[in-house]
Amino acid sequence: MAEASKIIRFILVGATSAAALLGLTWLFVDGLQLQVLLGSSIAVVLTGLYNYSMQYYWTFTSNAPHGGVLVRYLFLAAGVLIINALVMHFGLETLNIHYLIVQFAATVAMAVWSFTLGSLWVFTRED
Repeated sequence: MAEASKIIRFILVGATSAAALLGLTWLFVDGLQLQVLLGSSIAVVLTGLYNYSMQYYWTFTSNAPHGGVLVRYLFLAAGVLIINALVMHFGLETLNIHYLIVQFAATVAMAVWSFTLGSLWVFTRED
């Protein structure tokens, strides 16, 4: 049951992160008129800060020192940025899909990456 509650917490954090990511992407692209990939990348970085805190303290309830966890999380985050850029580029340039739809698809791909690495490597508890 512990794994199920971890997944539920991950989904809740992910849902709020996804909403923030989509909202920030819209704000940066339509509101501030930034280029789509730049606005999307900035939104990913900002929501990543929120994600780190929530995943560390609530989802995975890690007790590992922040130094090691943060280094591993930065690797995870680099993967998130790469996944986001690849999906956004492919969806926008190759498939010519609206950027918010592509951002949603990128968010799903980033979530799979994040949960897998987060639960298996980044936030492992030291018992």
